[in-house]
Amino acid sequence: MLETLVASLQYFTNPTFVGWMVAGALIGIIVGIIPAIGGMETIALFLPFTFVLRPEQALPFMVAVMATAFTGGLITAVLLGIPGDGPNIASCLDGFPMTQRGEGSRALAVGLLSSSLGGLISALLCLVTIPVVLVLVYAITSADMVFVVLLGLLCLAALSAGDVKKGLISGGMGLLISFIGFQANTGVPRFTFGSGYLYDGVPLLPLAMGLFAMPVIIELVTQGGEIVKGRALTVTKGMQNVWQAARDILRSPGVFIRGVIIGYIVGIIPGIGSMTATWVSYGQAKGTSEEGKQFGTGSVEGLIAASCATNASVGGDLLCTLVLGIPGSASMAIIVGGMLMIGLIPGPRMLTDHTALSLSLIYVVIAGNIIGVAICLFFAPQLAKVAAIPARILVALIVPIIFVSTFAVTQEFNDLIVLIIATILGEAMQKFGYSRPALFMGYILGGLFEHYLFLALGTAGPLFFMRPISLSLIGIMLAIVSYRPLKKLFIRLFSESNL
Repeated sequence: MLETLVASLQYFTNPTFVGWMVAGALIGIIVGIIPAIGGMETIALFLPFTFVLRPEQALPFMVAVMATAFTGGLITAVLLGIPGDGPNIASCLDGFPMTQRGEGSRALAVGLLSSSLGGLISALLCLVTIPVVLVLVYAITSADMVFVVLLGLLCLAALSAGDVKKGLISGGMGLLISFIGFQANTGVPRFTFGSGYLYDGVPLLPLAMGLFAMPVIIELVTQGGEIVKGRALTVTKGMQNVWQAARDILRSPGVFIRGVIIGYIVGIIPGIGSMTATWVSYGQAKGTSEEGKQFGTGSVEGLIAASCATNASVGGDLLCTLVLGIPGSASMAIIVGGMLMIGLIPGPRMLTDHTALSLSLIYVVIAGNIIGVAICLFFAPQLAKVAAIPARILVALIVPIIFVSTFAVTQEFNDLIVLIIATILGEAMQKFGYSRPALFMGYILGGLFEHYLFLALGTAGPLFFMRPISLSLIGIMLAIVSYRPLKKLFIRLFSESNL
């Protein structure tokens, strides 16, 4: 195993690999600063280029974007009170009050160091736990993978959506979309309505663009003006308090370590993502810290707890995806789409068939966090001004890229029709509270679900699920589905008994 870890470092002697990684880190920071556009949307915009790139070019770029986007989002979260991305919201609660009382430089340094160190340690945990994970990989069969896929979809639908029913409906819609086209085992066309265009299924690129990129554009158009809506961009110059920030973290080792562990574990759980990891870390720190009552008013410990868990979830998210083929978040679901487009299938065989490449992506997370914190610490005042770009300029730049890239890949006009339909669907889902990530994950996992299901039925028959791992996964799914109803039932029974 040690030889493999060393061998995977050879990718960093390739200038092309390193160049794409650095470019991804830079772009991730910039889009992280812009409140309207995050790492997920940027990766979706990048998907068309994967058709003409090799894996060692496309993958380090996408992973580096994901690894640094939250770091960039901390700049506006701390200095302006405007989160660059959803998980940065918790960092606003204590970071911006510190800026308001004249400690912006210190708050920014604490947030950036906590975030980057959390991502770096999380990636190291990935490398340490890989031997244990490989044992699990060899123990999992195709029958077990059926329920692993369902568990991943259920976690995203039930845990990350505001309404569980809407989340499950969204995931089911994604599965139905994935079933369009020829069935792999029987060759029978399904839901094609006689259209030859749909025989190969709904194309991934226009669907991803319509669900994630275009709704952002619509929001920018309706918003108008500057993204930050005229808020003054006065930032603290210089980073004189970097060493002070390091001492702040060292004075709160428990908060930092617990935040990193929580972020890593939550990141491994399929479908939950950085948002949940951040709030779980912040909540436990508030409940256990002596400064708990000061959280939300400019507490350094609150800022550390929120920031370190955000990036720490990325390592667990990546490991979950590489090992099980189950995206741990919406951003990783889009990366899985990119991997499929370049001929790589994440899952149990990814670490065994492409070991060096898989490990190199974990190293990209480490390098991305180092690059991200270095750039942000030295150029934060200049980078924060990116948030002042007028919305009309962003729209004028991005819309042509979306339409041209969607059409150029296959030069099929029907792809533009799918893009428009997916845009309407994505906008409607966003308006009525349905989960777009759950739909997209259902679409991505639908093919894997069918593959493993037919393989399990063919090898073990209808009772293929009578295995310890499969039964355990079924039990976990039942617990997830029944948790909230049982909780409400017990609360009602308890309240009635006290009357």
